[in-house]
Amino acid sequence: MANFPLITWQVTAPAATWTETGSSPSPGINAATGKWGFDVSTATANGFATTDSATGYLGDAIDALGAGITIFTQFLYTNNTTASISPLFARYGYQSTSGGTLTFATLADAAVYGFASTTVTFAPTSGSSTGYVTTDYNVGGIWAPCGVSGDVTRTTKQRAAVSSSDMSGLTTDIVNWGHVADIEVRSTLFPVANAFVWYATQAIYAQKAGRSVNDPNNILEVMLQAASTGVDFRIYEQAATTAGFTNEDYLEAKMPAIVGKSAATEFISADDEPRLWSLGGLFFRGNT
Repeated sequence: MANFPLITWQVTAPAATWTETGSSPSPGINAATGKWGFDVSTATANGFATTDSATGYLGDAIDALGAGITIFTQFLYTNNTTASISPLFARYGYQSTSGGTLTFATLADAAVYGFASTTVTFAPTSGSSTGYVTTDYNVGGIWAPCGVSGDVTRTTKQRAAVSSSDMSGLTTDIVNWGHVADIEVRSTLFPVANAFVWYATQAIYAQKAGRSVNDPNNILEVMLQAASTGVDFRIYEQAATTAGFTNEDYLEAKMPAIVGKSAATEFISADDEPRLWSLGGLFFRGNT
């Protein structure tokens, strides 16, 4: 199901500098904590990034500089049942008669936004035409198996204790201890390059996943590293209005199972080792 299921978590949006061609550098774009790897206004194909995401924050920050550029940001993906193994890129659409340059302090900072270089050029546009800059990598803070099918299952369990309210036991009190939601993510036949860092750096496997060998993002091992720090996750299934979700777009949860696991191989199994793997039993714990 295209790029779903998709799991995202919060990252720090690195600082950057925007320089309009022929002008002095901008005052700078500050780093921002608590930005999601993926967040859209509507979960439809090529959804527009919100400022709650690192991608949306960067585009909004450039726009707010008022340096002769208007800009919008999108995550590029499909939202249908067409099989896809492509990564999830971002795109910056803009209008600027002068163009400009976006500069990052380090390659690691650039990679969070999906760029492969510390310098990103926005070529001048003419009239009302729109220019586009598409990221080289997946954006940071996302893991999507990018398999040929996927599913998210949520099971709610009520915790309760019952005690007698009088000596005869004819009436009882039910004491509710709250409820929890067990969330299971499944996907079949996704490329090994979306699971293990080493395979993602090998051309033969990276090509099967439609990704660059230098792309540090969208790898299961990277997500598990984030999970070990106790971050919150948002789990997207597919449609924005799937029944049973806590809101229209996603389920919120943590990943407690990480404390009992030692490697990515404990979450997935090989279907056609080493090329294709499947995911069954990646569990999260939500509160609704």
